[in-house]
Amino acid sequence: MTIVNELEDGIRFNGVYPAHIGRLAYFSRLPKILAELTKEVRKAAVVHAGQSPLFRPFEYPALLIAYMLGKITISVTDIDQRQTAYMNFKTGRWSLREYVVTRLLHDTFQHLQLLFAAKYFSLVLIKGLKMASDYGANRPNVKYFLDSAFSGRHLIPEKILTEKISSLRKKDTTVEIVYFGRLVEYKGVDHMLYAVQEALRLNAKIRFHIIGDGPEIGDLKVLSESLGLGNEVVFHGSIPFGDTLFSQLQKFHILMAAPQSEDTPRSALDAMASAQSIVAYDTYYYRELAIAGGPVELVPWRAKEALGQRVAQMVDDRNTLAANLSQAVEFARKNTQERWLDQRIEWTLALVAESK
Repeated sequence: MTIVNELEDGIRFNGVYPAHIGRLAYFSRLPKILAELTKEVRKAAVVHAGQSPLFRPFEYPALLIAYMLGKITISVTDIDQRQTAYMNFKTGRWSLREYVVTRLLHDTFQHLQLLFAAKYFSLVLIKGLKMASDYGANRPNVKYFLDSAFSGRHLIPEKILTEKISSLRKKDTTVEIVYFGRLVEYKGVDHMLYAVQEALRLNAKIRFHIIGDGPEIGDLKVLSESLGLGNEVVFHGSIPFGDTLFSQLQKFHILMAAPQSEDTPRSALDAMASAQSIVAYDTYYYRELAIAGGPVELVPWRAKEALGQRVAQMVDDRNTLAANLSQAVEFARKNTQERWLDQRIEWTLALVAESK
């Protein structure tokens, strides 16, 4: 966290509406909100925003106003939600009514926003290769981007990487597995605990670390105890993002991921920067990381036993796992936050130059 000085930093905040007002209150204020957006957009050379939810139109109207005023428009889509309704329905988190309403109304609204953006906005950034391809249709204004958070200085030092790989090759070394992030239901940490139980049943020499906090922590501790996982599961609590977190992450070998709905967590990239291989459910984000060259092992979605079995296989094949750690660092080196910020700046400055 930092303090922003509006005058010195050139960053100004305009609180157009209270964040927690309800739908009716929001729509009653909508004419004033749109007027305020128009006033702000008129002052801008570039308007940078994303899609809006159906019942809280704010970001996308700003882009539409900018488009009509001839401004540079940059649209960002950070996650491909097209399978989310189906996944939430299959897991039982959503009712049939919620599924149908989302598919007919909310998903259609998002789809139409992206169609218009891809056709008319100056630059459309999409986090997802398939989504960028589906909506881009080879248009030069539609770009794939990878929204990484780790810095180049967070990459594991070469000396520590060499020592880590050397130790891993020894059969008596315990393979350290980790999940780090919010402890909320859709992250599927309960599935990971079942997978750990299965891997231990197959005599895998592992320990599972959970870093984070959230509403599920109590239930996860109870589940871990009921599964008899004992000292093989360690709850670390929250660690702030930064040097302290990365110094911890460098001790682990495998990141486990079991999302119950579509998710694009930056933890996957943080893990690779720390020399970790990944074993995950086969969802689009992890599949695309694998296609892009990341060391990602995939198993069928929600197949808890298969997740544990793949972990056991990875632990048994130390040479391949060691190679994955090196591959992870090379992938991370090409995808630092600085690299992607520089790319986005380059695209933006090119648009500004063209508009003059």
